[in-house]
Amino acid sequence: MSDTTGYSRLQIALHWSVALLVAYNYIFGEAAGEAFDQIIEGEGGAAPGTPLHIWVGLAVLALVVLRLVVRFAQGAPAAEAGLQGQLASWGHRLLYVLMLAVPAGGAVAWFGLNEEVGDIHGAAANALMILAGLHAVVALGHHFVLKDGILMRMLRAR
Repeated sequence: MSDTTGYSRLQIALHWSVALLVAYNYIFGEAAGEAFDQIIEGEGGAAPGTPLHIWVGLAVLALVVLRLVVRFAQGAPAAEAGLQGQLASWGHRLLYVLMLAVPAGGAVAWFGLNEEVGDIHGAAANALMILAGLHAVVALGHHFVLKDGILMRMLRAR
């Protein structure tokens, strides 16, 4: 993977598309959890909106895989030196792991009717949202406090 000073239009579009889809599924995902519980307990089928939650989750999974392919092909800006750069690198790695694991786990739970995996999916989704929130706060801190241009790399193509 080559280092670069910024992100391409494709990388920026994928970043914000995944962010919006993850947020949508988190905000409106409760119906899917309730429908899943009803199916497990033999009380009925999918609630309205549940298939959309599943399709959005599968789209997230596909787009994150595409993000990784594009990242390896086009490169990404090098992390800062020192502890701050190491924290950023590990934070991004954990975000990618969760962005892959949450929808994959949801698919395994839903299609395999696996309640334990469903519980892990829910906890991992919470962890993903917490980490994504921290990611956003740090990006805003870079922009408004440090004024170092880090946030602009994900708003303006190189």
